[in-house]
Amino acid sequence: MLRGAQTPGELRGNAARLHEFSGLEEIEQTLNGLISRDEPLVVRLPRQPGQKEVRFVHLLAGDVDVESFAEAERAPAVPRRTSSETIERLEQRVEVLTTEVEKLRQQFEEFRKQFD
Repeated sequence: MLRGAQTPGELRGNAARLHEFSGLEEIEQTLNGLISRDEPLVVRLPRQPGQKEVRFVHLLAGDVDVESFAEAERAPAVPRRTSSETIERLEQRVEVLTTEVEKLRQQFEEFRKQFD
């Protein structure tokens, strides 16, 4: 539950080491039990456009603003790097790897000469 909003299927997979649920129905029953407590531990998020299933989020760290949580889920991810920065970084990495491969080839040739 600490991984953020999750579907019942995701919860089943993430919790498999802790408890083996018999199926999604058992997970739904467990979640409904956690929701219907005097102090709920879980909240059901409304299904968002483009999502097939509803998601659940825990309340262990306090109340969750469902509307802002839903907006954050809908917001497009902000790219960390522009494509030119990514290309430049990859070109530098290729250069470093090319140099390493050339050094390894030279070392291998020197090693091989020992056995000729």
